[in-house]
Amino acid sequence: MSIGNNILLVDDHPMVATAIKMVLAKSTLVNEVQSVGSQKEALQFLKSNNVALAILDIELEDSDGFSLYKRAVSSGFTGKVLFLSAKQDKHIIRTAAKLGAQGFVNKAESLEDISSAVEMILRGYTFFPQEHLIASEKDIDELLTERELAVMNYLLQGLSNKDIGEKLFISNKTVSTYKAKIFEKLEVDSIISLAKLVKDRAVF
Repeated sequence: MSIGNNILLVDDHPMVATAIKMVLAKSTLVNEVQSVGSQKEALQFLKSNNVALAILDIELEDSDGFSLYKRAVSSGFTGKVLFLSAKQDKHIIRTAAKLGAQGFVNKAESLEDISSAVEMILRGYTFFPQEHLIASEKDIDELLTERELAVMNYLLQGLSNKDIGEKLFISNKTVSTYKAKIFEKLEVDSIISLAKLVKDRAVF
C-alpha cells in the first residue's frame, strides 16, 4: 500500500524517463511519478502540485538541474531533490551536496540504484557516492590543521618549499610533508587543482 509520496521526474530523454518510472512504480513508498522534459514544464508542475521528491537531470537541453532547483526553491518548492547526471564528476557531486540535495546518482548505474536512492531519501536519509564528498562534508578550514592551512596559503601564493620553510621556521622536508597531507586530505594532485578547489569552494 502506498503512503502517498508524489515524485516529479525531469529528464528530456523519454526512454530513460519511462524506465525510471517503471522501476519506481514498484515501490510502496511512491504514490505517483510524473515526468516532464523541460524546465518550464517542471516549474509549472511544481507550482500546482504537491511533490515530495523531485528527480532532476543535471544536463537538460533548456537548462541545467542546478538552475532548475534554485528556481524551484525560490518559487516555494520545499520537497526533497535527487540529482541525476551522465557524468561522475567530483565537482558536480559536491555542488549538488552544497545546494542541499538529498542525493546524487550517476545515470550509468542500474535502475535499482536509482530506486534505492529514492527509497532512502523518502525515508529521511541521503544517497551520495561518499568517496567524492570528503572535501564537501566539511569546510577546508575544518579538514586542515592550522599549520596545514598556513602552508596551503603560501603554496597558493606561489612560494617555493624553501620560502615557506623560512617563513614558518621549518625545514623543506617538513614543508613537503605538510604539502602531501594537504593534497591527500583535499583529494588534489597539483597546486593548480588545489587552487581550483579553493576557488570553487569560495563560490558557495
